[in-house]
Amino acid sequence: MSSPIELKGIKPFELETSLRRPEVRTADTGDSFGNMLARAVSSVDQTMKTSEQGIQDFVAGNTENVHEVMINMQRAQLSFQLMVEMRNKAIETYQEISRMQI
Repeated sequence: MSSPIELKGIKPFELETSLRRPEVRTADTGDSFGNMLARAVSSVDQTMKTSEQGIQDFVAGNTENVHEVMINMQRAQLSFQLMVEMRNKAIETYQEISRMQI
């Protein structure tokens, strides 16, 4: 059995690197949570509007690409479902935190 010293390619444990504080973004260095949430909701809204416009174009006969219309509809549905699930998880987390005893 070889000793750890004989193993090549393994760096020794460095205490200082394991104790470094992770970088935390603040309002000065990055986007706030509210801005990130607003962009996400706006993106879902834009996806749904694109899907709706594709449906209207197809019904009006302006486009013949049924597959693109269906893909846009599925993309809108999935993005909306993801947003709803994220909202549900946030509410569940808030309720759990509010039930905690201090």
